[in-house]
Amino acid sequence: MNAVMASAANSTQATFMSDSQNKQPLAIMFADIGGSTKLYEQIGDVEAHKLVAQSLQCMDTAISEHGGTLLRTVGDAALASFNTCDDAFQAALTIQECHVDATLSVRIGFHFGPVIPDKGDVYGNTVNVAARIASLANLDEITTTEESVQTLSPSLRQRATLLDFINVKGISEPVAVYRLLWKPEDESATAIQTAVSLSLRHPTNVQLHLQYGDRNLNINNDRPVLTIGRTSDNNLPVSNDCVSRHHATIELVQGKFILRDQSTNGTYLIKDNQIPVFIRREAITIDDTGIIGAGWMPTESDPHAIRFRYSQT
Repeated sequence: MNAVMASAANSTQATFMSDSQNKQPLAIMFADIGGSTKLYEQIGDVEAHKLVAQSLQCMDTAISEHGGTLLRTVGDAALASFNTCDDAFQAALTIQECHVDATLSVRIGFHFGPVIPDKGDVYGNTVNVAARIASLANLDEITTTEESVQTLSPSLRQRATLLDFINVKGISEPVAVYRLLWKPEDESATAIQTAVSLSLRHPTNVQLHLQYGDRNLNINNDRPVLTIGRTSDNNLPVSNDCVSRHHATIELVQGKFILRDQSTNGTYLIKDNQIPVFIRREAITIDDTGIIGAGWMPTESDPHAIRFRYSQT
C-alpha cells in the first residue's frame, strides 16, 4: 500500500461517521503506478519524474473525461471518486489503455459504498476497502468488489471474474474480490466459476511475534495490521529521531506478513543469517526471524531494534 492508500485508509474520522445524513454513495478508485522507485534508480530523477508526471496526467484526464473527481495525488498514486461504478470502470479502462505502450504500468481498484465528502476529500470505511482492493491488483489489472459489480451495467458486469474472498478490517464477512477484464485478449480468458475459500488457499494459523524493549506484540488473524512510527498513535511507537511519524505497517495479507515502508529514511530488514535488505516506499514479505531497523541499520545489541519471529501452528 503506497502513501496515498495508507493516508486514505487512515483518514476515517469517527466524528464524521456518526452523522449519517452527510453520507453519499460513491465509487472510490485508487490508481497506483508500479515500479517507479526502480525507474528513478535506472534512468535518473529528471527523466523518471517526467514519466511519472505523464502517467499522473493521464489519470487526471481519464478521471475528468468519465465524470470523476480527482481528490488527491501523493507520490505515484491517485485517489478519485465517481457517481457510478460504470464511470469508475470506464476511467480505469482508459487509464490502463493509456499505459499499454508506456514505460510505467498501473494497478487500479475501486469500491462502491457510502462516504462522507468533506472539504474536497472523502472519509469512511468505503475508502479503506477501496485501498485494500487496489493493493491486491497486479500491475495492468483492475480489481473491484461484489458490491461494485452488482451496480455495473449488464455489458460491463460480464467482464467481471471472481478471484477470491479476503478478510478486511472492520467487515465481519469475507469480501469477494473481482478482476475486471479490459484487454482484448482477456475476452477469451477462462472465467473462474468457483472461488476457493481464503482459508483453503492461504494459511490462517500464522503469527508474527514482535518484541521492542519490554513490549511484545502479535500480528495474526485477530490483529492483522500493526503500525510503526515515532508518534504515540502508532501500535508500536519507536522513540528515535530517525523514525518517521508514521514509518511503516506490517499487515497479514492472504497468509503472508507484508512490511510496507512509508517513511523518509526507509526501513532495514535483517533476517537471521542473511544480508540486510533496505526498502523505502516499498514492501517486503516477512517469513523468518530477525530484526527490523526503522530508519537506520540495526545490530543485534541495538536497544531500538524491533525483533520478529514468524510461526505457523
